[in-house]
Amino acid sequence: MTSRLIPRSLDELTPDQQAQYERIRKARQPREDGQFGGPFDPWIRSPEVAQRAMSLGNFVWERTSVGRRIVELAIIVTGRHWRSNVEWVAHARMAKAEGVSDEVIAAVFEQREPPEQSPEDEKLTIAVCRALHETRELPLPLYEQAIALWGEPGLMDIIQTIGFYSFVSMTLNAFNIPTAEGDPTPFPKED
Repeated sequence: MTSRLIPRSLDELTPDQQAQYERIRKARQPREDGQFGGPFDPWIRSPEVAQRAMSLGNFVWERTSVGRRIVELAIIVTGRHWRSNVEWVAHARMAKAEGVSDEVIAAVFEQREPPEQSPEDEKLTIAVCRALHETRELPLPLYEQAIALWGEPGLMDIIQTIGFYSFVSMTLNAFNIPTAEGDPTPFPKED
């Protein structure tokens, strides 16, 4: 798979784009070719989008009330929904590192129910994310379970996580951003 985005050197970027490049560089090291990979290079093309996306992304990354394990699980449900290669590959690794089992990750990828013995918060996360992605609604029983477990702030954190990573996935898919060299491409796409 080849990216549709034409790589640009720092000198080829506008001053506003350069400012966002430098901002992103504080959080993420560019590759040898000067590109960041992921959604960052497309975002830089629209400096205000880059600024706002990085701010929201930092919140998701650092300050949600539900914890990294649940956030990473919500991200892979979203990456799977959008068939986003980069999102799936990067965050399936992170979900595993945060304690999500291989069996739960496989269930998300295969779009089936997680194993019965899976943690209740993981089963609920998958159900909430799938409901919102697939039906664009959250049935009352799931809403009530989510409120009982996470409260309104936690449910809002889940919603903003999957909304943000839907945006990330759409960016990656629209620009046909490939996975890193040597990484798998779980969702084959035509160029």
